[in-house]
Amino acid sequence: MDALFQLHHLSYHYQDGGLRVDILKDCEYSFEKGKTYAIIGPSGCGKTTLLSLMGGLEAPCDGYVEYDGENIEKKGFNNYRRYDIALIFQSYNLINYMNAYQNIVCAMDIAHIKEPNKKERALKILGRLGIHEQEAKRDIRKLSGGQQQRVAIARAIAKNAQVILADEPTGNLDYATGQTIIQNFIELAHQDQRIVIVVTHDQGFARQMDVCLKIEDGKLVEV
Repeated sequence: MDALFQLHHLSYHYQDGGLRVDILKDCEYSFEKGKTYAIIGPSGCGKTTLLSLMGGLEAPCDGYVEYDGENIEKKGFNNYRRYDIALIFQSYNLINYMNAYQNIVCAMDIAHIKEPNKKERALKILGRLGIHEQEAKRDIRKLSGGQQQRVAIARAIAKNAQVILADEPTGNLDYATGQTIIQNFIELAHQDQRIVIVVTHDQGFARQMDVCLKIEDGKLVEV
């Protein structure tokens, strides 16, 4: 087993009118390089919360997330997010005064990616996802929701992060485009030895991943 990314007794709860509401309970799991993972479960079960904890966007109430042998909180959430992981949000979180390829070049600059021609690389990745050069140079606000989703995915790919965390990455895409995204994720894992972890409601998507996990009564279990 080559477990680069691990959850150790991860728990999360919040207070609601004086009552404690447990979302995640003692989650323990090791993610291996070169594999794709789907996380499924009903709305409100804690999928997005788990993704936020794994992404260093929130701190757990108990336990910790380990990346490359180190607690990510000790590593520093900002450095961890900048260099080690790539996040794909449902809301895209693109910079709206930049065009598509500029968003990707900006992400590479922030991650200190050494690439002689970042624009060319950005356009190449976008092209693989069906965003052609003319569209890549358009104001990001003039792209459709599905196109913006693909730009967000391209930005994550361009960072060269070892772990990609995605929240419903095909939610705004048609079937054919969704399949293209899935195949890109599979290639990233199998060929580049990355870890791809996807939260999804799409059972067809989940079945194509190497491992399917479910949040059940706050626990993370293999299906």
